[in-house]
Amino acid sequence: MDKIILKAQMKPYEGDNLKGKFLDDNCFDNLITTDCDAYDVNGNILFKFRKNCIPMEVLKLGYESFKDSIAMTDGRGIASGSSHKRIRKDGTVSNITVGNKVESGNVGYMDKSAMVHYCRKTAFARDYFDKFSAGIPFVQFVDSKYKELCPLHYDKQIKIAIGTNKNYRIGDTSFTTVTVNRNFATAVHKDAGDLPEGFGNLCVYREGNFDGSYFCLPEYRVAIDLHNGDLLFADVHKWHGNTPFKNCDDNFLRIAFVMYYREYMYKCKQPVEELFDMKMKETGYLTL
Repeated sequence: MDKIILKAQMKPYEGDNLKGKFLDDNCFDNLITTDCDAYDVNGNILFKFRKNCIPMEVLKLGYESFKDSIAMTDGRGIASGSSHKRIRKDGTVSNITVGNKVESGNVGYMDKSAMVHYCRKTAFARDYFDKFSAGIPFVQFVDSKYKELCPLHYDKQIKIAIGTNKNYRIGDTSFTTVTVNRNFATAVHKDAGDLPEGFGNLCVYREGNFDGSYFCLPEYRVAIDLHNGDLLFADVHKWHGNTPFKNCDDNFLRIAFVMYYREYMYKCKQPVEELFDMKMKETGYLTL
């Protein structure tokens, strides 16, 4: 296994200038294709990458269980390469920021947001609960590798997860949510809404032939090529994105699974209490 030390090749403002932009192959010098641990010059983990870490039957279980969560959405903001205020049907501008339409979905649970004022199952977990439940062993497998390879980050995350209402936690894992992306090369962004002390857990399911769509940390000029069975733990609070797809078959497929703990899920109440609060607010009454 390789161990590398990476020095940031950009000043902070240069990284900020990449926000929302799409990367190309000129954004990295080092392409990681084998087991590798990477650290910054201060000894902080940037990523840990492991080849052939997930058995194919486990990965395929995740794909078959969660693929129906994917839908066309404009809710990925900067990661989709653009953001703007949503226009209401009456032509007025809302306060909700949206992005380009991409194929993406969420599995598991969501906390309160500007649009939905209560904690709840994702639409997929609610409408396809059997499929959601069938995929939990896949999430548990990734969780076990997270614990093994990133114990310091895992310890912080699992303590918060254990203290979270069990109705908003995926099985006995440290995760509340899985984002599932189909053929979606993200623009440069930093993940938001997840636990700051946690680490991004990323794996992919691939069919057909294509090149590119490498996970890239442009500030460090490094990219990682993920294939079936590979697992990447990365500091997703650094600027990151994907390089373009290239040389694609007509029916190529790349499903990316990103597992995380949503930052404020520990505040969620019992579902019946969340429903009560929602109904009180909708009828104009305040909760006590």
